[in-house]
This record gives sequence, structure tokens and C-alpha cells, in this order.
Amino acid sequence: MEEREYVLRHAPIIYMDEKEPFSIKRVGYEVYEEDGAVSRSFNRKFDFLNYKGAVKVIEYAYYLDYDIQHLYDLEHIWVYLDEKDNLVGAEGSYHGRFLRATLPEFTSVYKKDEMEEEYLVHDGTMARVIYPDGSRLIMYSQPGKHAMLASPRLMHLYPELFEACTRLAGIGGLDAPEEYLKDIHITEEENRKVVEYIKENFAFEPSMRFEENEIKHEDYIPLAELKREIPGYIKKQLEDIEVTPRSMNTRQCIVRED
Repeated sequence: MEEREYVLRHAPIIYMDEKEPFSIKRVGYEVYEEDGAVSRSFNRKFDFLNYKGAVKVIEYAYYLDYDIQHLYDLEHIWVYLDEKDNLVGAEGSYHGRFLRATLPEFTSVYKKDEMEEEYLVHDGTMARVIYPDGSRLIMYSQPGKHAMLASPRLMHLYPELFEACTRLAGIGGLDAPEEYLKDIHITEEENRKVVEYIKENFAFEPSMRFEENEIKHEDYIPLAELKREIPGYIKKQLEDIEVTPRSMNTRQCIVRED
């Protein structure tokens, strides 16, 4: 099986708010088979021992043109597999950190018709559930902010769940990692224009009703390819806002909201 076909077989199913103004543009993928490997797109190392039996992890990096509070967004889901390609663990990005996505009473998966039951595996006094090869994790994207969670109920842990999409929409302006901004420089005034554009065009009240977000197979690409494309996506959005990014040594202003 080719790597892309393998990645698609295990790709999570994403649900987004019915009123979500943004869609997933691309999904970069990378497969790591070494315990302790360093992610190529997120500040973390992988610890296979957190999920007994894990021998590899597939990293899915979801690119959207916007977070409701800033231009640029890259969210992640990590799927851990054992030697038989059963799903034994998963995590989703959460505002610069990551949270476990395989949780009792929260996790959902899609399984083919012949997969009627989960496997229950006992480890001494502990019991864990693994999902057979072909299972696809179901994840929910936080409205506007796009943190990836096992259940919409977990979204209410975020204090600004609704305020971020309304009163606080756009406050970050252009906010992307330096590696994507080497040839993109804008002034404070231009950044305020980005702030206003996001708030005027995208602010919304989340419905907290979720529907599947279909991602075309061709939009799954190797992570390295996605990283090469991202600066062009940012420039295109700035041009649409009528902000002309410069590649000279002018001072770049990014307003950050942590």
C-alpha cells in the first residue's frame, strides 16, 4: 500500500460547526515510526509508551486560511497505530498544546459494516479499547478556532468559546510562524486592516451543531509540500484584503494574543 493510500485509510473524519465560515484547504501528512521522533510541524516529540502497542504515528496537519482571530491556522491530529494497524491512541491540537482524543465516553469512530465491535484488551488491572484496522477517528473542530477535540462537550472548557467568534474576532491580525513570513512584511496600519477585515467578514455566533466537513483526497499532500505552499496562501489572502506584502527588510508587525 502506498503511503498516501495508507494515510487516507486512517484519516480522521472532521465535524465542524454548521455556521463555520472557514474550510480546511489542505492536509499535510507525515508518518513517524521512531519513538521519540520530533514533529516537523508542531513543537513536540512523540512518546509511543503513552499508548501501549503503538509502533507509529500519523501526523495530519490541517491548513485553513484563517482562525477567527487571525490570518493563518494550522491544526493537528495524531493517530497512533500498532503493528497490525489497529488504532490504539490519538491526540488533537488545542491552542498550542495537545490533548488526548481517545477518551472513555467521548471518543467516536467510524467502522466499516463488518466491524461491529471494539476490541477490549486487558493489561493487568487496566483495560483499554483499541479500534481495528480501517477504523476512522471522529473529531470535532472548535468553532472559529479549530482546536481538534473528541467531543463538542470538551469545547466548553475554553473560556472564550463564543467571545472569540464575536467580540474578539480578528484581534491577532496576521499571526503565523516566522518560517512562513520570511518574505512577508506588513506595517502596523496594514495589520489593523487585517484585523478589521476578519471581524467584518467572518465574525459569527457558533450554533454548536456540527456537520461532517468533506476533504477531497487530492487535498491530502506530504507535509513538506504543504509547508512550501503556505507562504503563497498567506500572500493571496493579504492581496485579497488589499494589503501588499513586501519582501524587503522593513519591520514586520504581528499583534499576538496568547
